[in-house]
Order: sequence, then structure tokens, then C-alpha cells
Amino acid sequence: MDSQRRYKTYKWSNWGLIALAFVVVFFHRYSTGVVAEEFARDLGLSPQRQGTQLGNLAAMYFWAYAIMQIPSGVMADYIGPKKTTAYGMLLAGVGSALLGYSVNIQMAYVGRLLVGIGVAGGFISLLKIQAVWFKAEEFPTISGWSSLIGNLGGVLATYPFALLVGYIGWQLSFKMMGLVSLILFLLIMLLVKDSPKDVGLAGPNDKDIMTKPNTTLFQSIKKVVLNKHTWPNFFVLFCLMGTITSFSGLWGIPYLTQVYNMTRDSASIYVLLLTIGIMLGSLMVGYLAKYVGSTRKIMLGGAIIFTLIWIYKIVLAGGKPNIAILPALYLLMGISAVTFILSFTNVKNVNEPSLSGIATSVANVGGFLGAALLNNTIGFILDIQGQSLNGVGTDSTHAFQMAFLVYLIMGIVAILAVLFQREKL
Repeated sequence: MDSQRRYKTYKWSNWGLIALAFVVVFFHRYSTGVVAEEFARDLGLSPQRQGTQLGNLAAMYFWAYAIMQIPSGVMADYIGPKKTTAYGMLLAGVGSALLGYSVNIQMAYVGRLLVGIGVAGGFISLLKIQAVWFKAEEFPTISGWSSLIGNLGGVLATYPFALLVGYIGWQLSFKMMGLVSLILFLLIMLLVKDSPKDVGLAGPNDKDIMTKPNTTLFQSIKKVVLNKHTWPNFFVLFCLMGTITSFSGLWGIPYLTQVYNMTRDSASIYVLLLTIGIMLGSLMVGYLAKYVGSTRKIMLGGAIIFTLIWIYKIVLAGGKPNIAILPALYLLMGISAVTFILSFTNVKNVNEPSLSGIATSVANVGGFLGAALLNNTIGFILDIQGQSLNGVGTDSTHAFQMAFLVYLIMGIVAILAVLFQREKL
């Protein structure tokens, strides 16, 4: 096999296996929304504190993910994306199995926390693999494809997961996901290569991005953190990614079952439509950015559309839009929100190439910190409004309307953050 064919084989097999791990990342990100009622029933949640406890359970993943972003970026830059992802899948497998064995909320907290720590390096490692094995001009497009593949996990965590839970129960379902994670650990350790140099091939870019930073770890982090152009990307992710993850991963299904009296399976289909919108947007944004010649303009348009959707949903429609237009709203919400993915291209462009792992990880903290805080905040507001999962004695529409005003505020902040972005270093 000639060197060009060998290069393509390694390039796509490396990307494909890390992308499969990213599917697991997304599955766990969204899976709690489908089994919220089962958790409330089987883990003995307090009726008066269901919102807070479920928010805490979902947020365990995001707190762990956020806290681990900078360490994951450091690991991707210093020990490579292969080991970062593989060992993460091993830990996520253990956490998922523990979640499946949980008999109380405390065990579930620990399992969810381990999953969050384990999957935290998945996306950073995938970005690193892309930066090493793909040409620089391919980065925005392949990032969109990575988001598309990852969101297949989000698809699996909606209606398909609801069906699986209905057949075999939520405990066995999470144990099965633990097994999948362990299989991926083995495949990644055996097959993935960090750099073309590892197999005697030349890289596609003039600058070798796998070269370790020529500064100390502390200096490398300091360079990224003190770069003012890093932070607009942090806040775009905090607002757009945080909101869409919080809504689709936890509160979207309870909202539909309580406000529209849908069954869980029916509600999961609407959240599936939102995920399909994210997938469609993932395919579109890279090409649109390349066509327009600006990541910033695409993100600004996405943030504006996203904010207008929440203005209509919460203010104009009083928290309960006509059910006939919900499919279109959910699709458009996903398409507009996923423009946040271009923040990873932007933050890479405004930092030194050798610090790409740390730079993307710092920005990525924003998305998961946002999701964690929003999950807790929404749950707290719903508890104040007297909203429980069975909706007894409460005005569910008003309760969710008040809670989701937080999402509207996030859209406005995202617009302001994009306006402060810079395109290049």
C-alpha cells in the first residue's frame, strides 16, 4: 500500500473510532431526560424536591465534564488523544454500570459523576485528531461532521432509548452502555494512532500541531486564559450549548409531558426532532462559514434566530405554542443553536497551534458549566413554582414559562458574546 493510501486509512480509522466514542459522550449527555420519571420512582426522590434532585443528577455529568476540560486539554496536548479517550471510555463504562446498579439517588450521583469524568476528554481528543490528521482548511467542515456523528448518540438517547427502557428497563440499559464503553476502550488502545509520525508518515499541515508546547504547563494554560479573544467563545458555548443541552438532555421531555399531556414516548420524538435539527445544522455550519468566509457571521445569525424562538415560545405564546408548529420550532432551535460549534474553530484560530487542546478545552468548559448551572437553576425554579413530575396541583405552563425565561436570557448574552469575537490571531 502506498503512503497516500496508508495515510487515508489511518486518517479515517483514527477519526472514526474517536468519533464513535463521541457518540457515547452524547448518549450520556441526553439520556437522563428519557428516564426522569423512572429515576423519580425507583430512586425514591422527594416529591417536593424532584426538580432539584433531578437537576443535580443531570448536572453531575456536566460539573465533572466542565471541571475536567482543562485537564483533558492538557492530556490531549501532552500524552495524546488516544490514551485520553481510551482511559476515559474505561472510566465511563464503570460509571454507566454503577448507574445501572443504583438503588438510591446517592449511588446514581456517583455513577453519573464517573461517567462525566470519563467522557470529558472525548471532544477535545476528537478535535486534536482532526487538527493533526486533517488539513487546516478542512477543520470547520470535519468539525461539523464530528458534531453530526456525535449527535447520533443524542438520537439514540431519545425515542430509541425510550423503547429500550420500555422493553428491558433503565438499569439493564445503562449496564449495556457500560459494556459498549469497555469495547471502545479496547479498540481505541489497539488501533488509534495519535500522529502521522507514529506510523512514519508526514502530516498534512506546515505546522506540526502534535509538537508539545515549548512552555511549561502553567505558562501554556496562562497564555490561553489571559488571551482575551478566548473568552467570547467560552460565553457563546455557555449560553447556546448550555441551553440546548439542558433543555434536550433533561427538561424538554418533562415540559412536554406536563404542559401538553404527552406520553414519554411521544415527547421523546419531539426532542428527537430537536436533535435532528442539531445534526442538520452540524452539516450546514461548516460549509456556510466557508462560503461566507466568516465563522462569526454564522454564529451571530444562529444566536439571533435562537433568541427569537425563545421570545416567541416564552413571551408571545405564553409558554405553550400551538402544538402544530412545535416540530418546526424544535428543528429550527437545533439548527440555530449548533452554530456554537464554530466557536471551536474560532478559539483555535486565536491561540497558538501547539495550544489547541488547552484552548478548545477552556472554551468547552463554558458549554458544560452552562448546562450544569442551567439544570440546577431550572430545577430550583420549578420547585419554587410547586411543579412536580406528576403536575398535581400546579399550573405547569406557568411554572415552565417562568423557568425557561432563563433560556431566553442566555440567547441575548450569546448575541453579545459573538459581537466580541475576533476571527484570527
